[in-house]
Amino acid sequence: MQEMANQQQIEIARLNDTVTSSKSLKARKVVDLAFKNINYSVIDNKGRSRQILKNLDGFCKGGEITAILGASGAGKTSLLNILSARISNTKTTKLTGKVLVNNLEYNSETFSNFAAYVMQNDVLFETLSPREAFEFVANLKYTDPELKQSRVEDAIKTMKLERCQNAIIGGHNLKGISGGEKKRTSIGFELVTNPSCILLDEPTSGLDSFTAFQIIYELTLLAHDQDRTIVFTIHQPSSDIYLLFDRIMLLVQGKFIYQGPRINLVNYFKSIGFPCPDHSNPLDYMISIMHQESQTNIENFPKYFKEYDNQWAPNVKKEIEQCSKSEVQFKKVETSTLYQINLIARRAIKSYFRDKLLIRQRLGMALFMGLLIGGTYYGIGLDQESYIDYSSLAGLLFFLCMNMTFSSLFPVVLQFATERDVFLREESSKLYTTFSYFMGKSFVEIPFCLITPIIQELILYWMVGLNNMNSGIVITHIFIAVLTCLNGNSIGLMAGCAFNDIKAATGFVPLALLPLFAFSGFYANPKQFYNWIGWIQYVSPIKYSFEAIARNEFQNRFYDFGDPKDVLGFNVGQWESVGILIVFFLTIRMFAFMFLHALRSKQQ
Repeated sequence: MQEMANQQQIEIARLNDTVTSSKSLKARKVVDLAFKNINYSVIDNKGRSRQILKNLDGFCKGGEITAILGASGAGKTSLLNILSARISNTKTTKLTGKVLVNNLEYNSETFSNFAAYVMQNDVLFETLSPREAFEFVANLKYTDPELKQSRVEDAIKTMKLERCQNAIIGGHNLKGISGGEKKRTSIGFELVTNPSCILLDEPTSGLDSFTAFQIIYELTLLAHDQDRTIVFTIHQPSSDIYLLFDRIMLLVQGKFIYQGPRINLVNYFKSIGFPCPDHSNPLDYMISIMHQESQTNIENFPKYFKEYDNQWAPNVKKEIEQCSKSEVQFKKVETSTLYQINLIARRAIKSYFRDKLLIRQRLGMALFMGLLIGGTYYGIGLDQESYIDYSSLAGLLFFLCMNMTFSSLFPVVLQFATERDVFLREESSKLYTTFSYFMGKSFVEIPFCLITPIIQELILYWMVGLNNMNSGIVITHIFIAVLTCLNGNSIGLMAGCAFNDIKAATGFVPLALLPLFAFSGFYANPKQFYNWIGWIQYVSPIKYSFEAIARNEFQNRFYDFGDPKDVLGFNVGQWESVGILIVFFLTIRMFAFMFLHALRSKQQ
């Protein structure tokens, strides 16, 4: 009776639903997912191996919704990650077995050609609206304008996002749409590419019961009305949500104890001596007999496994053998690399203008530092005779080099940390290449490295009284300042790409730069360095910035104690230092790209 009442409630929800799912988003072809002999283990720091999944065979029927359940630590998320080809053999993980789509093996490179993966956390670009996020995907995937528009409208309609389609998604720094709307946006983001299969990790996590029901209901419509294969993990769903499932997989200690249609679940466990109490949620009862906190449950596990092997394992193997063997229709990328770079750069620019705090912070810092440095060293460049004024001027120039390096370094480290997960999600979905993202981000960062040093130097240049004997000296000074900012920006980008943890990046960078500053020619004369350690000066971009900007400043200036360039121990040359700075900029950028590519490869 309870199940009939719940079913009636679901049918009423269907009838009252004023927005129906779009039929034009129907999947290209129904696909069946299967896996054979899956064994997965991890190795800890002490070399001990722990097996997570044990010899699993499974089948997820096309056009149906399959829910994977289990107590904490049962292996359900690991299984989903294996199905989405996000786990591979490494030094710390060992995976054997096959994952199949329509009886064809697939891997991480081919998975995104027919399927999509929606992570538990809603990884979206905070400053875009749902419509703009969908348009970004459509523009990258399709060239036909009508098809682009159709895909976007269908995704908005299917996920019922009409009311919030133009609102900012939001995140930690920006207020935006609700949690349920974000989850539907995450699903719609993948739906634009028209995948035949969608895998989701805990799609109801953090949502209230009504919103969770809406999400699963929409997934049911995607499976039944649009012939998509839907597979997800879920933790303790309500009875209403339970009635939406077509198939259920129950995991205990990395092994199945049930796998099959929902309608057979209660009767099966009743037949083996575990009847579900009347008027209760069957899945609540299943979780209560699967968790490992109870010694009674642990003693019953062997019986679960034996009955499954006898009654359900043969049926599952038969289903795998009879799965669809039709050809899988893969998605294709239709856009060029240049177009991808342009689109990524335009999105980043839009993000900067909407998150006005970033622009205000960078421009405000340039104005503040220009006035602060100009006021602190006011007029010291006008006196060209005393040693005191010379040392103050040299200190100013070195401080400028350090300040411009740090001011352009940390913003990009912090900014990349907020976008890292977005990049990993979009790149793994094959929306663009790693090279396209890197170039698009680089082009957006470069204008800031041009504008901020120009503003700062134009403010402080005449306040301090720096060398203005001709316009060439002033222009060269600003040019060297821009190069210094570009190198600092490149170091920040490289650090952001090299470290998975933002705290590790922000902690390591100053520590790594300290010896470079110490050997850059101001705190100690290069002539005094020992050979065994003096080589550090030559890998410091600050050394070349300081020498280039100091040589430029001390042109046509004379002191009683001698030539400042000789006193400071400069041994490279002004334009040679400029050339080396350009080489450093290109080299550091190249290393940043290599680290980004490595990060993408190790994303799981």
